[in-house]
Amino acid sequence: MRVRVLGVVLAINAAAAVVAGAVVVHNARVAAAREMTASVEMAERMVRESAERMAEVPGGAASTAGEVAGWPVHLRHLRHVRIVIEDAQGRPIPLDPPQSAEQKDAEGGAPAWFARLVGVSEVARDIEVHANGMPFARVRVAGVPDDEVDEVWEDVTDFAVVAIAVNAAILLALSLALGRVRSDLGQFRSALGELEQNRFSCRVDLPRTRELAEVAERFNALAAALDAAREDNACLNARLVSLQEDERRQLSRELHDELGPLMFGLKASAQSLQNLAAAAPPEVAGRIAARTSALVGIVERMQLANRRLLRKIRPAALEHVALCDVLSNLLADFGQHDGARRFLFEPGTLADHYGPALDATLYRCVQEAVTNALRHGDAHTVHVALTLTDGVKPRLRLVVTDDGCGPPATVAEGLGLTGMRERVRALGGTCRLLASPTGGACLVVEIPVAGDRPPANLERSRT
Repeated sequence: MRVRVLGVVLAINAAAAVVAGAVVVHNARVAAAREMTASVEMAERMVRESAERMAEVPGGAASTAGEVAGWPVHLRHLRHVRIVIEDAQGRPIPLDPPQSAEQKDAEGGAPAWFARLVGVSEVARDIEVHANGMPFARVRVAGVPDDEVDEVWEDVTDFAVVAIAVNAAILLALSLALGRVRSDLGQFRSALGELEQNRFSCRVDLPRTRELAEVAERFNALAAALDAAREDNACLNARLVSLQEDERRQLSRELHDELGPLMFGLKASAQSLQNLAAAAPPEVAGRIAARTSALVGIVERMQLANRRLLRKIRPAALEHVALCDVLSNLLADFGQHDGARRFLFEPGTLADHYGPALDATLYRCVQEAVTNALRHGDAHTVHVALTLTDGVKPRLRLVVTDDGCGPPATVAEGLGLTGMRERVRALGGTCRLLASPTGGACLVVEIPVAGDRPPANLERSRT
């Protein structure tokens, strides 16, 4: 912006200089022509008067001719006029020696190109000098624009010096002012980048320019409103996650406390029927035993499905077992169902618990990431790393990588990945699914830790 504005100013000044130069040259040409015409007319009258007086001198043409070289002395220094005298035979009568080019340069004056640019047309008058009725000399009075051109050149140079100085001062002032504006705009650009990164705590210092100061005030108000809205959303989302976990806990408790005893009673009743079938006739006892055995098998499958559902809804061990141990057991369960695949777990120095919502979110992220790696990526090795980053605001960083086929170019997010992102975002964290540099997929989850929690004394590392 600064370069463009200065360029426009320079272009305007250059155009103004061209127009001003054209006006100056035109005025100089007109003024020089008028001055030369007036000077030639005045010199012509003076020369004619001098010629008439010489013609009246007694003694004839010879005595008059002897005075020819001396009578123009009082006319030789007229401005804007050059006088040339020739005798009757056309021979020039020497006057003062003409100035050389070096003398003219030493005295200063307009350069030749400027004189040619002005280009005043020549104005000349020829005067015949007679004595005793006989012509004995000719005087040529010619206009010389050098003095007028020199005066114009001096005015032009003085004006150019002043104009250059003023323009330099204007350009310097514009450059400084635009530099300040550019610096203020740079603050807005940096602040907008902060907002783009969801850092709503950024603020802009009020510039000295009133208009930009008003924009800065509006920007700071917007950032404050966004920051407050984010805090409110974070509280609401955290509350929502907490309510979801409470609902899951209540649902799992009801499934365990209500449905579990019912299935146990159903299984016990079926087994008692098997015992009573022994007293029935043989043909009836066999059928009853087959039916009760099938019923017991159905109840056992229901119990197994109920336990899986309970673990999926909310692992009971989250409240009683350290987070690292729960995640390690989860990977061990995956390994038991598929022994041909490897599941590696690398925890850092962590606390036992980070709150019900955060523990449950990390558990769900690992569960969903490993499931996607097996189901969609056909991975043979899955590596899970969980660490606590240092800093003013510590964050839990979960990285799940695999050696599968990797995510597609356009990821169609299903319920699992969408739900995982929503849970992480509700806790103020970020969730990114990337392509691993070594092949496969890489899930990176970062969640801020609220409050200071002492880490575990020993670093756990399991494979």
